[in-house]
Amino acid sequence: MEKGNRLEGEFYTYLNQMGHVDREWNENVLAYYVPFFSRCGRVLDIGCGEGQFLELLGAEGIDAQGLDIDPGMVERCRQKGLDVVEADLFDYLPRHRETFDGIFCSNLIEHLSAEEAVQFVRLAFDALQEGGVFLIATPNPASLIVHLHEFWRDATHVRPYARHLLEFLLFQAGFREITSGENPRTVWTPSPELQAVPSVLKDLLPRSLDEWRTLMRAEAPLPSPRSFWRRPIVRLRRRAARFLVRTVMFEEFAALNHALSALLSNVQQIERALYSAWANLLLIPREIFAKGIKPSGDEANGAR
Repeated sequence: MEKGNRLEGEFYTYLNQMGHVDREWNENVLAYYVPFFSRCGRVLDIGCGEGQFLELLGAEGIDAQGLDIDPGMVERCRQKGLDVVEADLFDYLPRHRETFDGIFCSNLIEHLSAEEAVQFVRLAFDALQEGGVFLIATPNPASLIVHLHEFWRDATHVRPYARHLLEFLLFQAGFREITSGENPRTVWTPSPELQAVPSVLKDLLPRSLDEWRTLMRAEAPLPSPRSFWRRPIVRLRRRAARFLVRTVMFEEFAALNHALSALLSNVQQIERALYSAWANLLLIPREIFAKGIKPSGDEANGAR
């Protein structure tokens, strides 16, 4: 695990150096979680990184301590005057039972296997005082962007965790009053060019049955003067076709017309459903969270 954490630290240092990290955006995302700890006296941020969440809590007058295994991250935090401990959470938490009334971790649990995640949540439960708040934030597996780009670019990510799985882990550990949700500040905003794609695609399909008819009976260009002798034949064929449609094939044409109307309606419904599905996959928030409260007294013992 130590090698994995070193690799992760080097990876995010590289992203910083290449200018791929938007600190202002990250701070805005983390600020969404601050109100959940408004009644807490002492909060532990596990995997605190460069300490942005610690700074946000401090600005609200909340006593906050960070925990990170990466010495580089710990050093950056200490240079800011933040209270941060360099340690592995699996070593640190068992030595600090019932110490905190709030524990936060963002983008950490996806680095753990299922077995490690179960152990971690239970250790967090034990490290909280009665009535303490525990909140986990992690990439949203329901987001197509997370799957195609953000999640697997980090070599130390082990597996994604869905909302219901997070809720289960908290419940199994003994937490109650469990809630979960999406961080609305992590919605992806596509570029203007991509925003225009749905309208462009929509224009490619006929909007009405009349447009379908226009396409189906579009006439070929009139013959050139050199082939003027073909005009009477072409006109005769068209008149014959109209005669057949109006007489012999009237019923068949009516049935075809009805079928085309139904087909166009179905195409439009499918089109709207596809747009909605793609919008849900692309534009839903990229981060989810689950929160639980450690019950008090006998209720806490019964929960375990």
